[in-house]
Amino acid sequence: MEKNSMETKLKNVMATDRKYEDIDDDLEQELEDEFSKNKVVKVAAKPLPTYGAGPFFGVVAIALTVLGVIFGHTEALENGISETFRIPYIVLGAILIFAAALIWTRAVFDTNIDSYIDSGRLCTTGIYAFTRNPIYAAILFACTGVLFISGNVYMYALPIIFWLFLTVLLQNTEEKWLTERFGNEYKEYMQRVNRVIPFKK
Repeated sequence: MEKNSMETKLKNVMATDRKYEDIDDDLEQELEDEFSKNKVVKVAAKPLPTYGAGPFFGVVAIALTVLGVIFGHTEALENGISETFRIPYIVLGAILIFAAALIWTRAVFDTNIDSYIDSGRLCTTGIYAFTRNPIYAAILFACTGVLFISGNVYMYALPIIFWLFLTVLLQNTEEKWLTERFGNEYKEYMQRVNRVIPFKK
């Protein structure tokens, strides 16, 4: 009698296991169907590039600035150097270089932008509340300051070229990447904050 009771209990346990196996199989199939239906991405989001378009812009801007200083003091272009406004140009150039150093320091050290990049978050605080691209702004300001100190008015067209080049570069690289990654959050950020010039809209 005891043997029959044990056999009955064993059969009940096995039947329960089979029942839950069926439930697990059904649940797994439902999840697979849900993933397929909604096209849920199962992989982690692709990390953002660490440096973006910055190195390319930096190399181009610095190289053209060096060439501008060199050619601005050649005999062929020396009439572009104005002695009348020499001191004001130097003062303005020094202010721009100081501003560039301040912006760069705020972006790299105060905000610690690398931590945002590593964690895949959008930074909109600190200096990033005034310019979406403070490091690029710093490069632009520094190169402009050097050109003003150099003092050849013919070379003052280069900062405008830098700004136009940076605008087109960002529109076709980082702004596309960030819009795809953050969607409306980044679009709203673009409406509030300038691309380069550190002033709120």
